[in-house]
Amino acid sequence: MLPLLSIDFRGLFPEGIVSFFTQNRRGVEVLLPLETEIAAAYGSKRLSDFCTGRYCLRSCTNILGFNGEIPIGERGMPILPPGIVGTVSHSKVLSGAVAASTNDFQSVGLDIESNGRINREMWHLLFNDNESEFLMTLSAEDQVLTATKYFSAKEAFYKMQYPISGMYLDFHDVEMLPDNGETMLLRLLSNAGPFKKGSKFELSSKVAGNEIVTFCALPK
Repeated sequence: MLPLLSIDFRGLFPEGIVSFFTQNRRGVEVLLPLETEIAAAYGSKRLSDFCTGRYCLRSCTNILGFNGEIPIGERGMPILPPGIVGTVSHSKVLSGAVAASTNDFQSVGLDIESNGRINREMWHLLFNDNESEFLMTLSAEDQVLTATKYFSAKEAFYKMQYPISGMYLDFHDVEMLPDNGETMLLRLLSNAGPFKKGSKFELSSKVAGNEIVTFCALPK
């Protein structure tokens, strides 16, 4: 039995964001007919992730007035009805989703990672020289935490920007600026649709136990 996580979401999500998180895995009983067809060929892990993710996301959209089927679009993104934006994420311990009305937000991004997932051997794939040099100024423990937070922030940003830009971004297309606790700042290093090189985006994160939850949104 996993120890229950206690996450204080104050400051993580702005007004207008609906969120739902769980440590309990869900099965096919939570799926609607089209979702069941989509998941028919999934292996056990992907099926568990899909079912739990749909449970989390529908728990959010219910509050926004939608409880219908949520199929899969490009790059596995959920297809939501006009008027709603939302996204899902998982770690081995925690699953969650966020959603919002398009009256308030153009797009949202969420990522959940377990601290320690990113090791030094991965830095050259994920971070540029500026990011790596900053990480090297930290203690060994803080290097692990901050590297995982940086990776999570890039993932959350990619989920937020893709529905708008339609562009795949590499990890080196963005740069994390020095960490300031729960609020992080990301700089775009190349143009991505309407997002111009040099643009900066604010992200928020929370650490709960060994799990890191990171959120990014583009207001209306």
